[in-house]
Amino acid sequence: MRPNILFLILDSLRSDRFISKLENEPNSNFSQLKKDGVLFSTTISSANATILSWSSLFTSKFPFKTGIRSTRFNKLDSKITTSFDILKKNGYSIFGYLPKLSETVGLFPEFENSDYLYDFYGGLTNGLAEKSIKKINSNLSEPWFFLLHAMDLHQPITVSKNFDDTKYGDTSYDRKLSEIDHYVGKIIQEIDMKNTIFVITSDHGDYIKSVKTLNTKLNFDQNAKNEMLISKFSKFIPTFLNPLKDKIFLKLEKQKNKQKSKILDNLNLREYEKRALLSGKADKDHFLFDELIKVPFLLCGINIPKNISIKQQIRSIDIFPTLFDFLQIESKSDTDGVNLKPLIDGMNFPENPAYIESNPLVLQKSNDVIGIRTSDYKYFRDKNNPKKRIHLFDLRNDSFEENNLSLNQNLVDKYEKILNSLIENFSDDVDENIHQSDEIEKELRKLGYV
Repeated sequence: MRPNILFLILDSLRSDRFISKLENEPNSNFSQLKKDGVLFSTTISSANATILSWSSLFTSKFPFKTGIRSTRFNKLDSKITTSFDILKKNGYSIFGYLPKLSETVGLFPEFENSDYLYDFYGGLTNGLAEKSIKKINSNLSEPWFFLLHAMDLHQPITVSKNFDDTKYGDTSYDRKLSEIDHYVGKIIQEIDMKNTIFVITSDHGDYIKSVKTLNTKLNFDQNAKNEMLISKFSKFIPTFLNPLKDKIFLKLEKQKNKQKSKILDNLNLREYEKRALLSGKADKDHFLFDELIKVPFLLCGINIPKNISIKQQIRSIDIFPTLFDFLQIESKSDTDGVNLKPLIDGMNFPENPAYIESNPLVLQKSNDVIGIRTSDYKYFRDKNNPKKRIHLFDLRNDSFEENNLSLNQNLVDKYEKILNSLIENFSDDVDENIHQSDEIEKELRKLGYV
């Protein structure tokens, strides 16, 4: 019988913060898992937000090929085979827990457990870990695939009293990661790792809105209690009042940004620190800096080689083709993702450019971008016009992406050509179902996406 699979997505988990925890806390649960498996520290998500990242991860295709994205959000193209379809075909029972947003996009299968949806603010640290442990211990039909998407690191972040201490990190993000590590340890204790493959990854990263200078400590994190109250009461506001509510929200966001800018004017901060602190939910101009798209991918358990770290760039779309190889399951032939097993085995393996795109806003039209990332350069530009909002960064010498080389026309042309080779003959302007788009955007509103 094939092994069971626990697939954990930690929403908003950045690779740099995860690696820092592994290096500074060698006895953490994450570190122990790394010693028992393979860590890809440079995994590039296809998008900077959940829906498009999901669409790519679970189909091993670039997001624009899945049908989920059009001029507005759509559901998955019914002709596309997902990784869940392949797992079911090979005898897997599918269980798991996902935020309620997941039911709107038509990507996920019918789960064996009817209680698979949870409130948006659910996470491992506030009941989801215990709920998952109870479910896993309830004699699930084997082999099982258990998908767990946890929102603990998604803004607004709340840290329990036991972990709200500087010994767990200077930011609420790092302290929360330590708290998550504790609960991951609880889950590990209940799993038969001799018959299980454990995957940890993320849908995307996030800006960390706090910074410490010599004389000042700034924290622009969202107020968790306020955000939860707003989300709760927003559900009861009549639809016809949405335009007024949106107008008030956008005005308040604009005022907040002005106030933050005044504070930062008097501080000597790096450009990457400023952009993180000034980022907001209603920003019209979108970007694809590594804080938002660089995530980890950790694979451990039965038949997985031990204590291997791979820094070479890979992509989230490569995760399931690789997992299927270890499961001895035939993968789809029409995917954009590739099997990374040769790379794990130490063979020379070509790096593939990672396609990346930004997530559109719901309340107003956003200036979205598309691009590619390689180990050497990051290139992105306006989604609809290759001559606008061009960004090009030398990642080898400018890891914080502060020096835009957009005037280097030869390099811009080179990477635009690579980007075009990925997107040619495809369009995300699929047939739009207005009812479906309204349904998805309504749910996004409830969850605080704008």
